[in-house]
Amino acid sequence: MKKIFFALLSLILLSFAVVATAQVKDYPFRSGENMELIVHYKWGFSADIASVKFTFTEKSEQGKEPYFHLLAHAKTYKFWDSFFKVRDIYESKFYVKDLKPLYFHRDVNEGNFFAKNWYSWKDDGKTLRAIVDKKGRPRRDSIYHDDVVIRDIINIFYTVRCLDFDKLEKSEPAPFTIALDKDILDIRVRFVCREEKKVAKVGTFKAIKVAIAVNPKTDRSKDKNEETSVFSFGEGDGESVFYGEEKVFIWFTDDANKLPIFFSAPVAVGSINGRIGTYEGVKYPLTSLIKAE
Repeated sequence: MKKIFFALLSLILLSFAVVATAQVKDYPFRSGENMELIVHYKWGFSADIASVKFTFTEKSEQGKEPYFHLLAHAKTYKFWDSFFKVRDIYESKFYVKDLKPLYFHRDVNEGNFFAKNWYSWKDDGKTLRAIVDKKGRPRRDSIYHDDVVIRDIINIFYTVRCLDFDKLEKSEPAPFTIALDKDILDIRVRFVCREEKKVAKVGTFKAIKVAIAVNPKTDRSKDKNEETSVFSFGEGDGESVFYGEEKVFIWFTDDANKLPIFFSAPVAVGSINGRIGTYEGVKYPLTSLIKAE
């Protein structure tokens, strides 16, 4: 399982948000909306192995634009710590006015593996400076340019919930660009269907199911000295298992909140899924809940 959990947590955050133009002011979320995601793994056994807790607030600093601040803490349950201890932190700041990214930090500690990211943006989100530290590799300090906003995996988590799913249902898959470690990825999101989705220990919801494809973009990075750096995908970190056509599926509540409630994704060994465990501070009534457990 080494490094699989690292890739999984990235996809959890990524897969819950990958669309939308982020120009909607009446967002489906608000400050104080907090939630917990339960991670379930199956391979010879079947068990809940970890949780990810999200804390979401709006902040203002004198002389600066108001921004949203998201903290996500991931940890394995005590029993599983002896097999594979995970203690990860994800942090993202993005502007309230348009959801464009401001700052991102990730601190991954999984078994004897660690990885750290520090991202900052210029040019209205189209130029990204990414500092990446990973065990056994030299620190990378790179600059990435694009003609669209390059989003981090938490910013994307909230951006997708602003999507008009009715329009997506009748259109082609929506393309977007995200950063993960030193990689810049293309995302394609496709509306699949509306259906009822049962979430263990929470209830049954009217839900919207979407499929997500993840693929590497062409290398367009430059380091601080304007030298060309080369992407390297599938280096054994486990991340490349997610690349390809529609390997990840997500369910959102079919109401004004568009709350992410379930996902399924491939891993190198076994299968894994995630479900919402607890939630509080949702902006609108959760009208999609058919039956609570």
